[in-house]
Amino acid sequence: MLVVAIQTIDALFTQIVIFYGFIIAGYLVARLSGKGIIANKHLNSILVNILVPILIFYSLLTSTPSSLVEIPIFLVITLAILLLGPALMFFKLRGGELNDQTKGSLFICSTFNNALFIPLPLALMFLDPAAISFVIMFSLTQMILFVTFGSIVGATFGGKEAGWKKIARDAVTFPPFLAAILSLILLGLNVGLPTDLVVIFSYNSPLTTYLALISVGLGVGVRFSLADVRTALNVVAIRQLIIPLLVLPIILFSTLSQVPIQVLIMESLMPPAVLTVVFASGFDLDVEIAATTVTVGTLLLLPFIPILAFILA
Repeated sequence: MLVVAIQTIDALFTQIVIFYGFIIAGYLVARLSGKGIIANKHLNSILVNILVPILIFYSLLTSTPSSLVEIPIFLVITLAILLLGPALMFFKLRGGELNDQTKGSLFICSTFNNALFIPLPLALMFLDPAAISFVIMFSLTQMILFVTFGSIVGATFGGKEAGWKKIARDAVTFPPFLAAILSLILLGLNVGLPTDLVVIFSYNSPLTTYLALISVGLGVGVRFSLADVRTALNVVAIRQLIIPLLVLPIILFSTLSQVPIQVLIMESLMPPAVLTVVFASGFDLDVEIAATTVTVGTLLLLPFIPILAFILA
């Protein structure tokens, strides 16, 4: 038993080193090459348009029926995790003197966390393969909320009243979203993946993992800024501390099995999503505060990854 435990710890330590190694590699490329923005743009394009859709297609079509039965409860708790943020931020900002553009960015950052590019490699490296389906479901639920609730916030607080139609169109044609819809249709028709495709697609998982980690490192390197840290910490405290503490009892006392519980705990701890910076720019919100919040939240999370890995393992 002692030998097995030591081997398990060694394997976990190796995975943690790999996790940090790829993030650091991406960060160094961004800081030393001066081409971090271009590299991140192309890498994200490959991930979003090719690798993540393939992973979604593979994961959903190879999901066990028992995991799919748990999706309704999982989605309800997902919505609670996402919507608690703006609710708490509303009380925080009451009577404040911040301008509307800054308030809008704070609402967006407190709502939408990094639901894919950090949780996905964590799930692939440290959790059961069934966890991928739940990570994808969390991400797709957030995407739909982005189009609906996010557009309302952007139009209300931003300098642009138009633009939500384009955001809705972009979301509906978003490759991961299309891959999920196609997968669910095939599941409904009881159509499975051919054995040869299952083998080929299985190699996509580690590739997606490592490239997603490099993308995280590139993002931190490109956006590294500590301006407006005090304001950003208000969002980070809500998004990454208060919300996990509030939802933890709900998650633990739910009827969900171990894998979705692990995914929900992991997702509740994630920093604001990189997409919030793009969204803030599109609606003429405070882009600087959005970028600072994403950077600070990500930097504060990274040192706790080993602890999180041990908890989830």
